[in-house]
Amino acid sequence: MRLTQLTADGFKNLRGVAIAPDPAYNLILGENAQGKTNLLEAIWALTGCRSFRGSRERDYLPFSGGALQVEARLQDSRREQSVRLCMAPGGSAPEKRFWCNDVPQKGGSLFSVFHCVVFTPEDLSLVSGGPERRRSFLDLCTAQLRAPHLALVRRYQLVLQQRNAVLKQKLPPEQAAAMLGVWDVQLAKLGAEIAVQRAAYVRRLAAVCVPLYSEISRGQEQISLHYQSSIYGKDAQESLPEQVTPALLQQYTEKMEQGVQSDLFLGHTGAGVHRDDLLLWIDGKPAKEFGSQGQKKSLALTLKLSQAQIYSQRQKESPVVLLDDVMGELDEARQTVVSTIVREMQVFVTTCHPESLLSPKAGKRFLLKSGTIAE
Repeated sequence: MRLTQLTADGFKNLRGVAIAPDPAYNLILGENAQGKTNLLEAIWALTGCRSFRGSRERDYLPFSGGALQVEARLQDSRREQSVRLCMAPGGSAPEKRFWCNDVPQKGGSLFSVFHCVVFTPEDLSLVSGGPERRRSFLDLCTAQLRAPHLALVRRYQLVLQQRNAVLKQKLPPEQAAAMLGVWDVQLAKLGAEIAVQRAAYVRRLAAVCVPLYSEISRGQEQISLHYQSSIYGKDAQESLPEQVTPALLQQYTEKMEQGVQSDLFLGHTGAGVHRDDLLLWIDGKPAKEFGSQGQKKSLALTLKLSQAQIYSQRQKESPVVLLDDVMGELDEARQTVVSTIVREMQVFVTTCHPESLLSPKAGKRFLLKSGTIAE
């Protein structure tokens, strides 16, 4: 997949940006606070996903007020398509609209049209942050291979909210148990499917990530990945099959029933896929507690590169890769490995210091100054 045209006007500080990206390598130059990351964020917004920076939607709107528009032309393995995002100030929330080939779309549907992989310094939280960050990563990666997965997760979250609402009512135990049973059946069905799909992705991720990290660390360190399920136990990626079975549904349901008394006391659901985690170990120790800053950064980068590589292998098409101010922090050997992995992909790299990069001879450079492309 390649971006062939990109325009952005009114997205934060971007004004009248119009570029024809190189099909392989694009270097976005500029001093700090000139709009380099905003440009990558504008590209990412066309996937329909939430901001990788955690920005609220209203923060997309131009600093000076008014509306915004971001539009791109995409060339995939079959055809050229166009995607567009428009947003205008509203009352309590801005009005956001998407189009694909000039047909109005819901934001979620664009995720199956335009695929990106983004890596930023904040992605260190994949290793050092809490389980929620890693669950989101697994679900996003899984959805790139199975588009309905995100809808599955959303349905699970809605049912979980309903179950927790019952728990908070402090009803008599018998009445509460009867009401909870209705939601437990739905949670078991949805949760078992989510767990099976996550486990399948972790198996693929480990197959790519483990040797890649060894290459990045020059064989000096080894990593391991473990899908820890609150229902199916640690290393669930080894025990869970590719499809949900009646035995898995039964196991999930029994686990929910066993936790009813504890859940009633605490007022929330203590077990389920919303409590799962992806455990990351380096040389037999948890990376979160014992990894150095450099090891955590290398591991986070490896996870994102593996995501891109898995997508390319499964879909027979490469995603667009966005690297925000990270390449310059890597030594020459690590930059070489990264460049090798993404050599068949279209890449956008931002930096303040181009002299620190191993830039290829081919490609394009774009200079951003005060939100506009400078000559």
